[in-house]
Amino acid sequence: MKQSNAIFALKNECRTKNIMDDKRFEGIPKNYRSFILDYSNDPEKHGWKREDVEYILECIKSDMLDPTEFSCSEDDLYDSIGTFFEDGVCVKADIEKAVYWYERAIKMGNDLARSNLADILRKGSQGFPKDLKRAFELYKACGLPYAHYRCGEFYEHGWGIEKDLEKAKTYYTLAYKEGHGLARKN
Repeated sequence: MKQSNAIFALKNECRTKNIMDDKRFEGIPKNYRSFILDYSNDPEKHGWKREDVEYILECIKSDMLDPTEFSCSEDDLYDSIGTFFEDGVCVKADIEKAVYWYERAIKMGNDLARSNLADILRKGSQGFPKDLKRAFELYKACGLPYAHYRCGEFYEHGWGIEKDLEKAKTYYTLAYKEGHGLARKN
């Protein structure tokens, strides 16, 4: 198993280098961090222990949250809290609170929070008002392959921005080269 992981890492490193050297993608932010993608309300599936999530939520209620108590960065903690409120992890789902925490993480430069909030704004999730222009701005500032794919969609369909098929092609190509699943399907 270790050999296949090493081969995967080498292929990924080569793919990333080719992307970084490709002038078509110059100026587009790139972020190849790993993360857990889950939409359930099960804390374990989000990478957290139930008691830790409950503790975080209790700290928030009593205004005693200390990000240094946790092994993740402060911006990742805030993104996770946004996810707890968006998905109802150990708490009743509350889109307003989710947006609040995503905004805090975004101020610290967190790409996952950018992508999460952009999804809410793109879809108008849980009754939150759609804002395609802001969703696009967040995706465009985000370096994740998923966000690159979404930028391609925005340019292709002209959602909140002027339609531009050349830019759509650039973003779709980048997402494809990064191995994003939706780009690979299309």
